[in-house]
Amino acid sequence: MSYTIQEKIGIIDLLQTERNNISILYQLAKSVTKNVVNVNSELEALDTIFLHIPDCTTLLSKRLITKEILFKYLHKKKVPLTADFTKSQLVKKVVDYWYQNYASMNTQNGTTTLVKSETNEQQNQSQLNYNSTQSTSTTTNATILQEPSEFPIHLLARKFSEWFFDNYNKNLLKVNDFWTDASLLMQIAANDGIDEHLCQDSESILQNLVETRQRFGFYFNPNLTHAGVQGRMDVHGLVLVLSCGTLHTSQDCVGVFECVFGLLRDPFAENNWKTKNIKLILRSKGAAVMPSLEESDDMKEALELPVPQGELA
Repeated sequence: MSYTIQEKIGIIDLLQTERNNISILYQLAKSVTKNVVNVNSELEALDTIFLHIPDCTTLLSKRLITKEILFKYLHKKKVPLTADFTKSQLVKKVVDYWYQNYASMNTQNGTTTLVKSETNEQQNQSQLNYNSTQSTSTTTNATILQEPSEFPIHLLARKFSEWFFDNYNKNLLKVNDFWTDASLLMQIAANDGIDEHLCQDSESILQNLVETRQRFGFYFNPNLTHAGVQGRMDVHGLVLVLSCGTLHTSQDCVGVFECVFGLLRDPFAENNWKTKNIKLILRSKGAAVMPSLEESDDMKEALELPVPQGELA
C-alpha cells in the first residue's frame, strides 16, 4: 500500500503544521531507520517516513503517536468524539477527517492540486452574500430568523470556553486572567465523598487550578456544541458561561466536569472579559457520550436565567 495525497497532506498537517509535534516527526524518522540515516530537516523526516512506513494506518498506529496527540488534533479540528474512545477509533476518525476535508483531486498542466471541501471562509462568504440579499429585512425579522445558538451571548460562551480550557490544558492561564477579588468553588466528587475547595483571590484560584490538574493529570475536553456550552445573564448583569465536558488522563476517560463562569468586562484591559467567579464540579464517572447541560441537575437553575438576544454591552 501507499499514501494518497489526502493522507500525505493530513500527515503533514498533523506532524509538521502542528508545531508541538515536530519532535515526534523526527523521532519517527529516526526510529524507522534505526538511527542509521541522519535526518537534518522536516522535509527529510517526512520523506523518510513516507518511504519506510508502508501506509497511513501503520504510521498513525505507531507508539510515538499517542492517543493524546490524536485526541488533541481532533479536538482542535472540532471533530466530535465519544468519551470511551480507543486509539484505533481515533486513527479512523483522523483519516476520515482528512478525506472529508481534502475531498478530490484536480490535475492540470501536470500539477496536482488538492481540492478542499467547502471551507469555513466559503461558508461565511455564502452567509454574507445571503445576508446582503436580505438587506431590506427589518431588524425584528433578523432577530426572529436568527438561530438561538448564534445569539451573541452563546457565541461568547463558546469562544471563552474554548480559550479557557485550551489554556488550562497547556498551563497557560495567568493571574491577570481573573479579577483580583475573583472566587472559585471547586467540588471533586468521587466514590468516597466530595472534596470542596474555596478560593477568594486570583492568585489562590490559579494555584488551586494548576495543582488540581497536576495532581490528577486531567485533560479537560469541553463539549463545544450548543448542547454543551451556553451563555446566560444573571440578575446583577453578570454574563454566565455554562460549560460541561469530559475528563481524561493519558489512558482513559475518567470523569465529567460542569463549570459556571461569571464574566465582567475590564475597562482597564481593553474592555476584555475577565473571570469574576467560577464554580467547577469534577465527577468521577464513566461517560459513554459527551455530557450536555440539560442532563445536569446542578445546571438547572442557571439554565432558567434569561438569554439576551442582542449584542452584549
